[in-house]
Amino acid sequence: MTNLQMLVSQHQAKAARMAAQSADWGKRKEKWLAVLARFIEDVRASLIAAGVPGEQIAPTSHHISEEALGDYEAPGLRVKIGTALVQFVPIASVIIGGYGRIDVIGPQGEVKLIAHDTQAFPDPDDKTPSHEREWVWSAYPDKTRRGGLRLDNDGLAKVLELVIGGA
Repeated sequence: MTNLQMLVSQHQAKAARMAAQSADWGKRKEKWLAVLARFIEDVRASLIAAGVPGEQIAPTSHHISEEALGDYEAPGLRVKIGTALVQFVPIASVIIGGYGRIDVIGPQGEVKLIAHDTQAFPDPDDKTPSHEREWVWSAYPDKTRRGGLRLDNDGLAKVLELVIGGA
């Protein structure tokens, strides 16, 4: 078999595997968009409860293209806190080590948020598909997965402090 034939064969086999799993990818996409929408609404509610006027919080829409999930629109958020503009931008669902990523971008920098399994060390023999698992969000202030913090109200405050600075 020539190199060209091998390359074509490998890509055709990959496409066949993905087609066989298409129902699972569809469910994964549904889960991702549902979790993302719930997260955006939770952030919005937390910010309003913290005193951010509702008119300073605007939904955004982002075009995402992923090999496994195809092209789709995903919700995001733009928030004005004082004079600082903060954006919650969904990046992708199919990522290494997690089930989805959102970047929080502000004038002082950015923080990545990763959705991952609620169990820190899931059983490697557990074959439950990702769309049937419970997901939780954590924030990662640096470029690595070290130092992640749970994204509750205190975690959200820390993320916002990192991207807009202290008052």
